[in-house]
Amino acid sequence: MYFVKLNHPILIKLKMQGYTILRSNNSLIDENPTWIPEKVNMEEFFNLDSNWVAKASIPLQENHLLVIDDALNNIRNTDLFGEVLID
Repeated sequence: MYFVKLNHPILIKLKMQGYTILRSNNSLIDENPTWIPEKVNMEEFFNLDSNWVAKASIPLQENHLLVIDDALNNIRNTDLFGEVLID
């Protein structure tokens, strides 16, 4: 496992492997956050009453999520930042 720069080609590769979101515990102002890919059922993810959302919403723990499809469709490659852990 190693870290690579976050960009569209990496997001496409992760999506093809079945990953749907990236999670980071870094501060929102961190200039180089680290992201961990996860496979999450997106229907459950968008259901605010789901157990997954409840588990991800831990008080006093900063969890930042990036939906891979959203990033590919709405964020320019040049605006992506940070590093992603990949196999």
